Amino acid sequence: MKKITLATLIGLVLTGCGGGGGDDSTAPQPPVETKPRAVQGTINAVNVPANTIEVNGYSYNVGRVEYGDQTLSIRNLAENMTVEVSTTTKSGAVVYIEPTMVGKITAISPDRSTFIVNGVTLNFSLDKNIEPNNWVMVSSLPQATSEGFGYKVLSVVKFEEGDIAGQYEIEGRLSSLNENDKTFTLGAATQVRYTDNIIEDNKKLSDGLWVEVKGQMNDDNTFDATEVEVETYDASDNDNEIEGIVTWVNRDKSQFELNARGRFMVTSSTYFEDGTKANLNIGVMVEVTAVNGIAREIEFENDFDGDFGDTWREFEYTGQPSIVSQNNTFTIKDKVVHIDAYTEFDDGLNKDNISYHKIDVEGVIIGTRYVAREIEREDD
Repeated sequence: MKKITLATLIGLVLTGCGGGGGDDSTAPQPPVETKPRAVQGTINAVNVPANTIEVNGYSYNVGRVEYGDQTLSIRNLAENMTVEVSTTTKSGAVVYIEPTMVGKITAISPDRSTFIVNGVTLNFSLDKNIEPNNWVMVSSLPQATSEGFGYKVLSVVKFEEGDIAGQYEIEGRLSSLNENDKTFTLGAATQVRYTDNIIEDNKKLSDGLWVEVKGQMNDDNTFDATEVEVETYDASDNDNEIEGIVTWVNRDKSQFELNARGRFMVTSSTYFEDGTKANLNIGVMVEVTAVNGIAREIEFENDFDGDFGDTWREFEYTGQPSIVSQNNTFTIKDKVVHIDAYTEFDDGLNKDNISYHKIDVEGVIIGTRYVAREIEREDD
């Protein structure tokens, strides 16, 4: 599957605040408006007669539609589907369908407001033509809920069984990894069984990673994986634009996490559109244009609350932590804090030495878990 990824720069000294608009000649200026060669986002509109789609406000002439190793049609596309679009070919844009889940609907509530796919109960008002046992593609954004990690459904698209039958897929935040039993949990409750040889690029799994899993959904609500792929924004050549929800931002707003799977850096050159740096908060929808992991432009898509502002919560504690346990947790201010794949240690700290120092820890609350995002020494 084609990926649009964004590199993380290490060792930069970041200064300034950045901002958009105003008469200050030293303020960041808006980038020259050009259609990005690669975007990741949701489809705003599909025009079959014209053979075009609109993604992130840009219109693309569709040359090819792909899902995995299958070639599909523009007629398979629908509004609010998540896709990746590449314009590197001369024959038109290649549209890669990037659903959060693919599978059979196993149950629908009487009022059609909730349904189950791949063992996950989702909230969404279904079309009348969708029934149990239909194959569907679900597009969503990450959501923190009282039960844990969840999904904010954007669209549910029915497919004919011959198109995608048997291609079960689910993405989500990995947790409860058990390397002895070869199991982990995706989202709040989907139990996945895997083997080391099916992990793409021999990546090492750890709690907190965002992964895409393909395989077989079983009647006992376990998912037998045939392919596990770690997804992150970690490499890029030139300008790429990606749409998503801010799932963490540090105190000085010099770094933020997008879609629970990767970070971008904010510098004095970052330009803000339809908002300012002060509006860069957890739960906000944005479009990010980035080069080598540095946000070149951040465009706000809503009124800074939207559908996500009350689901993502942050925390910050200062004090003397306990020794980190074998399950990667420590206690500070009587709170148990979890360390995961996206926890960043500053000032020479690591999980083996933080108990010797007074620290400041920032993080996000996912269900009942306090998950560290940045740990640094606290200056006396």
